[in-house]
Amino acid sequence: MDVLGNRISPVSRPRRILVLDAVDLYAVSALVPEPAEHIIGVAGLARLDLGKDATKLAQDMPVVGKLTPDTVSVEAILALQPDLVVASAYMLPPDGGVALLEHLRQSGIPVAWTSGHDVALPPAESLQRVMTFWGEVLGQQTRAEELVSIGLARLGAVRTRTRDVIRPRVFMEIMTTYNDCCWSAGRAFWGPLFDLVGGELLAISDGWGDKLSVEGLMALAPEVYVATGGSYASHTRPPIGPGLDRVTGQAGLQRAANRLALASSPAVKNGRVHGIWSGLASSPLFMPVLAECLGKWLHPHACEDLSPTRTLRALNRYLSYPLSAPLWLSLEDK
Repeated sequence: MDVLGNRISPVSRPRRILVLDAVDLYAVSALVPEPAEHIIGVAGLARLDLGKDATKLAQDMPVVGKLTPDTVSVEAILALQPDLVVASAYMLPPDGGVALLEHLRQSGIPVAWTSGHDVALPPAESLQRVMTFWGEVLGQQTRAEELVSIGLARLGAVRTRTRDVIRPRVFMEIMTTYNDCCWSAGRAFWGPLFDLVGGELLAISDGWGDKLSVEGLMALAPEVYVATGGSYASHTRPPIGPGLDRVTGQAGLQRAANRLALASSPAVKNGRVHGIWSGLASSPLFMPVLAECLGKWLHPHACEDLSPTRTLRALNRYLSYPLSAPLWLSLEDK
């Protein structure tokens, strides 16, 4: 059964798996030492947000598409003869309205989903479903259970510490760019996470997100600002991600905070400006790390003893290709 509750048809364990959303490679790499022995093709490598290091994780896997369903080559998929295609609803909406999905079904290739796009599961449930799915597909149930146990313990630790807190107003910018403003995280996708960490999410959308005007964001007066950066197109946004330079990342975060919509906000005035690597939000495996970061930023006293660094270290022991800092930054960091 996939994450959306669909039963997939292969009776025996799939041997030739094609992944339409490269983000799933993080889960795979935590379960098996050589992902390329199980994954025969991939799309959306830019979703990994690892820059040139994406090829390390994807190894020599054939690439069948870029970032959207319309870039995926049906011919390339069929030529690889997969016995299972795994998609996210980001890459392949499961409503049957996309030509690619119809091609796969007509060719008798089972399709499974590891996420929904407009409505997100709570972090704990998402982690459990995704890792259970991949554990069963790859025959690594015990290892998957260990990873779920680590993640649930950390999410529970955050929940315990933020249960009775006063919730600060948080602007979570999901696509931070220096020359544009301001993409606000939406309630349906991000709401469960901010409920967990004790923040009042300043959202204008019930979906994944929507764009706020400069005036609209200024009127909301956020008390905490969280930017999203990465390796991909790092000259246009804060360069925060595995192996990138911390000082350069902080400079990019400052540049994002200096934009007109944020410069006079309580968040910037009080030094509550933070940034994350996009990968922390895209893979359920890393959601416990993100939750601990947010908990500490929103409630530094209540969550003082939490350590996202320690949690990342625990996950890195499982990953085929461990992730290096900085995956998160604050302007106040020394």
